[in-house]
Amino acid sequence: MNFKSFIATTAILVLFGCNPDSPTLPPATFELAINNEYNELNGRFAIFITRPEDGSVLAFQWLPGEETSQVQVPDSKETDLFDCTIVKVSTLIAPGTGVRDTFLNLTTYTQVSSGTQISLRDQVYQKATDLTFKLEGMNSLDSVVVPDAYAIQRPYPSNNYSAEYRCYHTGDIWLRILINGDKFWKYVRFSNVTDDNLEANTLDVNLLTSILATPIRINFPFAAEWQYQADGIVDTAKLQFFPLSRQLLPPGSFIPDIAFTEIFEPVNNEQFEPNRPYSGFRLKTKGVGLGPDAYTYLSDNFYNTLPSDLPVPNFDLYPTVLSDNRLIAVDCAGEFDVLAFSRSRAGTLNINWEVLTKPSLGIVSYRLPDVPKTLGDLYLPLKTYDFGGVVRARAESYQKQLSFEDIIRNHLNASDVLWQAKAGYLGREETF
Repeated sequence: MNFKSFIATTAILVLFGCNPDSPTLPPATFELAINNEYNELNGRFAIFITRPEDGSVLAFQWLPGEETSQVQVPDSKETDLFDCTIVKVSTLIAPGTGVRDTFLNLTTYTQVSSGTQISLRDQVYQKATDLTFKLEGMNSLDSVVVPDAYAIQRPYPSNNYSAEYRCYHTGDIWLRILINGDKFWKYVRFSNVTDDNLEANTLDVNLLTSILATPIRINFPFAAEWQYQADGIVDTAKLQFFPLSRQLLPPGSFIPDIAFTEIFEPVNNEQFEPNRPYSGFRLKTKGVGLGPDAYTYLSDNFYNTLPSDLPVPNFDLYPTVLSDNRLIAVDCAGEFDVLAFSRSRAGTLNINWEVLTKPSLGIVSYRLPDVPKTLGDLYLPLKTYDFGGVVRARAESYQKQLSFEDIIRNHLNASDVLWQAKAGYLGREETF
């Protein structure tokens, strides 16, 4: 029983406990508390609760923006475990077309207990800053890298080496350059950045510090178009990190297959420990393999020193013949903590429905719950489970010993953006 229910029950007992003619107390009710921090311009949210045995809808309601609310299941007990689905509806109008695309994201959490706190909040903690600068003092400019940034304007002789980059950061921005055929990078660092724009003016490359330390090499489990984010840990409580990744590539850009990467740090000697502005590292990776036996590799972890090799999953997923548009089933091999199913539909109505459930050895199946009539009337493809025959299944494992209930609670409460990295996340995703 949560605190609010305890107070309410106590008050009723005080009022009626000594009266033999007092009415019978109502049965305890399954209840969830939701804190929605989004305003309705950024997305409209709904929640529905279903019975695990048959998928029947027990409760449904739209959630007001920037408010707290409660949802209850009539004729239930506080000891009941139900499946809870969070729905987010958002729209996007393609510039210059007037075409409105609707995005419908549903996430179903299984075995949710009464009293669970749900928080709907933006998990993005990086700030965007436009960095502008101009380089001078070199005979040739061989390369420029601004970690975690998109190049809006690259420096060339034709624009007098003027540049602009959209940087995503938590207070620190830096860039490194190669000039005059030199093998050592030079760098400049900008700290305590808080504004939307940072004008670095003219940078004389001869005054920049050289990076004499060798880069850290990280070997990936296989060659692929790897996405990765490497950060130095400055202050996890304040969500402050030092970016060490490569430059960001615009969507649709060619991404070469790589089997390893090199992480450069803004340090200038071999004994560089005193010069590091951070302590420890966070490394987040995603690689999509090619070939019939390939899989998508996922990881997120904290390290004292960056590893030379990433851990390889010792668990696997195999398809079954049980799946259809509504029923999802996979064969689980090895031990892991969470099994996630995902079905999707593309078009002017984009639907993605993911289910987080408890795994076990062998075949695990899940039948998508009923769609509430209100949603079904609004979105017919959702009502008819129009997803095609493709299923994405993901096995998730954590180094830290967490129960399935703890993991679901972390997902729903969303109080710690870094909980997966702290727990040591490793995932393997297959498409069937």
